[in-house]
Amino acid sequence: MKLAKPLVLSIVISLLMAGSNLTAWAVKPRQTMEQTTSLEDQVPLAFGQWKALQTGYQQMALSVAADGQRSEEQPYDQVVMRTYRNDQGEYVMLALAYAKQQQQELKIHRPEICYQAQGYQASEKQELDLPQVGGRGIPGQRFFMSSSNRKEAVSYWIRIGSDYPRSGVGARLSILKHGLHGQIPDAILVRVSSIVATSDEAGAAYQRQERFLADLVHATPASAARLIVAAVP
Repeated sequence: MKLAKPLVLSIVISLLMAGSNLTAWAVKPRQTMEQTTSLEDQVPLAFGQWKALQTGYQQMALSVAADGQRSEEQPYDQVVMRTYRNDQGEYVMLALAYAKQQQQELKIHRPEICYQAQGYQASEKQELDLPQVGGRGIPGQRFFMSSSNRKEAVSYWIRIGSDYPRSGVGARLSILKHGLHGQIPDAILVRVSSIVATSDEAGAAYQRQERFLADLVHATPASAARLIVAAVP
């Protein structure tokens, strides 16, 4: 029995549509990587020579969204902002901003963009591997920011799932890569900053920040350290 051409075409189109739907289903992210550990409770208030102040310096704002109400302006589920002081009277400001899910239209904000939106001018931007205990490095960045009334040396990394993207394009590629593996990645911004009088003080501030971050990850319980870094040292 010979099928009429319209019927054959209809069958072919139906099969193609079914195949397309199956492919879309296969690559659709279904497994979330979100974690529920409380950073506020688990990140230590004191470690090594560092102790958190009860009242810290004002930092570049990071806002928390109501549960399930994340938006482009408020992409975070947890935010911790503290100022630590060491035995030598030196200060480091810490900001942790965690998001349970990352999507192409809803991503963690890069610090330099937030600073510039608040009137800061950026200079001396560098990509580097921020050292960790045991010699391990984490891909991150640092930059010097200045405004009419404040100067800051800033270091940070962004973790998305198992990656540390250094650019907006890198973040998009990371989200896509995880999606192709059926995963919706979580993410965190780990930012430290120091107020300095001049750019000449930035070098010493960066070195201090590197030591601070390495000691922080090492001192944080594994349940919370897994939010800060992709693999616990």
